[in-house]
Amino acid sequence: MSTDSQPDDTIAQAIISGSTYERLRYERHSYLRQTVPRTLALQSALLGALALLLPIYGLYPDSTAAFLPEVDPAIASPKVLLLGLFGGFLELFGATLLVGSVLYRVRLAPLTERQAHAALNAEDFARYVGLGTGGLAIVLSLCLFAVGLGGGEMVSSYIAAMGRNPFVDSGFGVSVAAVSLFAFAASVAVYYSSRYLFVYLALFHLSDE
Repeated sequence: MSTDSQPDDTIAQAIISGSTYERLRYERHSYLRQTVPRTLALQSALLGALALLLPIYGLYPDSTAAFLPEVDPAIASPKVLLLGLFGGFLELFGATLLVGSVLYRVRLAPLTERQAHAALNAEDFARYVGLGTGGLAIVLSLCLFAVGLGGGEMVSSYIAAMGRNPFVDSGFGVSVAAVSLFAFAASVAVYYSSRYLFVYLALFHLSDE
């Protein structure tokens, strides 16, 4: 069987399966159409990437120290950290919505067309919030943290170009170490949620893999 026919076969199977949810899922147009377990796995990866802020901060050369609020990551709370924290909370919010959507589908199965639309709308919103907005915030925070790896000269160049120092104290007292530990714990929790829901959906014959 050619690989080109596999997507068509998957769509055909979804349509003839009798599942209103599956039919509507393949009929609607969306840029982020991953299944719930796969979406959660991607969100787990993004949260894992956010946890890298701690080792990145620890690798800053001495010349970067002049631009930092504190050298110790257990105390330092640079303003750019808030962007990553915002992204992390959006990932968790999106993951919670996805888990809630699955529980909704299992509880009310078989879904009516209206219920299926409600579940899909919630899932699409969760994906755009988590993978879209949250993912962008995490990537931007990692990129800005990476500027510090270039030393004081690169940070000075960034400040000259942008007119602001991203490493000034945030004033919120949330440290780099605390955000990294939060991100790591959240990444593990979301990953296991992904694996659990994969099995959970299969047991109820609702798997959308």
